[in-house]
Amino acid sequence: MSSIKPATVLFAGVAIAFAPWLMTSGNGRYFVAFILVVGPLCLGLVYLLPMTRGFRLTLAACLFAVQSFAVYESDPLKSWGMIPWREAPYFQIELPQDMATVPGTYITLSSITYSLMAPLFPEPSSWLNIASAPTDRDRTLEGRRTHAILSARGHLTLLVPSIPEYSTSEGLPDVNAIRSLNLLLADHRLAISDAAPCRLIRSGSIVSMPLVEARKKNDKRFDNAGFWACSLRYPVAVPAARPEIEKSRFDAVFDKLESICPRFFRPGEARTKVINGGELRQYSESDMKVYVLDDGAVLYKYLRTFSPQLIGTVDDVMSGKATVACDKIRGRSGLPWEREI
Repeated sequence: MSSIKPATVLFAGVAIAFAPWLMTSGNGRYFVAFILVVGPLCLGLVYLLPMTRGFRLTLAACLFAVQSFAVYESDPLKSWGMIPWREAPYFQIELPQDMATVPGTYITLSSITYSLMAPLFPEPSSWLNIASAPTDRDRTLEGRRTHAILSARGHLTLLVPSIPEYSTSEGLPDVNAIRSLNLLLADHRLAISDAAPCRLIRSGSIVSMPLVEARKKNDKRFDNAGFWACSLRYPVAVPAARPEIEKSRFDAVFDKLESICPRFFRPGEARTKVINGGELRQYSESDMKVYVLDDGAVLYKYLRTFSPQLIGTVDDVMSGKATVACDKIRGRSGLPWEREI
């Protein structure tokens, strides 16, 4: 009979899997299969300790208690971000009668999930997030699928979180908000309908967020926090000329970095977005962002780091004086305890 203990085999398997995981992504979501066995593995290793039976049972009980406390403190079933679940329904939203009873097709722009809201809508309703959807209709399979969905559906409704700072006294999007939303929609040949005004869908859950509650004291517009529902037109003509602010000045810089580190900055994945003080490309597949600022600074940021990492200036990046060490990405490279955040 083999003297190799099952716990030893399991430990070796997790250790072997750890290396390729770090070399490829280092993202915890792709290591879930092995994370699930860490608890049993710890108990198995405790069992192998050359200690008394009572000591091993006590140590196992301590491990179980610590893990139970961690699960209790971070229970995902009782929160959505920082929204408390105090009473039913779990997510409070004041849906108009037509939206609560008639199925619809809802277009979303933000990268957050709407999975908590979706069950509150009629069951046959459809949802399409275009935050990272391709803008072409013919060149890619995903582009053709997006176009087919938009074409096949009758009434399309844009559903986005309201922005009280850009709201009218009634809580509806003001002129600047409508313009900004249309700029985000234009590449997908979508536009907010002029015939039907947007509607405010007030959300008690959003209003109860600590961040919103703090701002309500000084700005009454936050009393109407929730979502905007706007009827959409599709297809519309893509504007021949964009406003000057929408013209990217730094595409060449982004393209240069994509050629240097295609693993983290995959070419063709991200679109340039104008932000306050510069431009941004967000690579959702690798959880990376690249910033090119008006002052010439070029930076990247991994999702789980606190601050961006300076690469260099625009001139230095384009000339090759400054580059990205693809094997030394801050927050991602090295063993977990070696990573800077």
